[in-house]
Amino acid sequence: MQPLAAQQRYAALKAMGVTLWVPRKRLVGAAPSQQCDWPEAAAPVSGKEKLLAEMQNHQQPPAQTPPSDPHPVQPAKPEPAPAPPSPAAVLETTPPLVADVWLLANGWQLVIERLQESPLTQPDLRLLQNLLAALYPGGLGIVSQHAFAWPLPGVPLERGDEEELNLSLRAFLTGAQFRSPPVGMLVFGERSGQLLSAHQALPLPDVYTAPSLEQLLQNPQAKQAFWQQAGTNGLRARFASSPVMM
Repeated sequence: MQPLAAQQRYAALKAMGVTLWVPRKRLVGAAPSQQCDWPEAAAPVSGKEKLLAEMQNHQQPPAQTPPSDPHPVQPAKPEPAPAPPSPAAVLETTPPLVADVWLLANGWQLVIERLQESPLTQPDLRLLQNLLAALYPGGLGIVSQHAFAWPLPGVPLERGDEEELNLSLRAFLTGAQFRSPPVGMLVFGERSGQLLSAHQALPLPDVYTAPSLEQLLQNPQAKQAFWQQAGTNGLRARFASSPVMM
């Protein structure tokens, strides 16, 4: 049996009619007694008393409301929040992006920006073949070919801006479809080159930009400037020194 607490013990003794001992004389050398004022337990309320109290509350007259103002001041209506832009309106400022991605045998990626509904033509493929032969003497094979399209069909856009496009493109280039991270990237197209050259949360290997294939085909000076730049920025040396991995 667990011992009763002091308050419970005093209440039990009081209910049994036991007179509590109260010290009347202080002993010599004894510490002064502490006076404890134990709170009295609240008397239980019967069901009849509760019913009478509820009946009195219902019989009280309702509080009178103040007279209404004949010319009340209408509160100012809050201005409606601007509606979020629809995906169609977003795409008017952020155009779609389509690119072909080639994984080469030396671990490099070719990111080839193109028009949305225009596949690579025979002159485009011939130009790429000649560039690869010039950058990697002896021949270089293509391991796999992929296609990137933004926005993806059936995938809703959160913001639809250039930052979301950049993150989507970087996530695709470093995705699980590529068995290992690329050694480097050669990007054809001004817009894709600007996106991948910008600093973002998803890091990439060294990115080398080039004009679009259309500009290289139509402008021999652009092709010559790209080849000279490829020697200045180290693209030709790095590309040729990357061993065949696949």
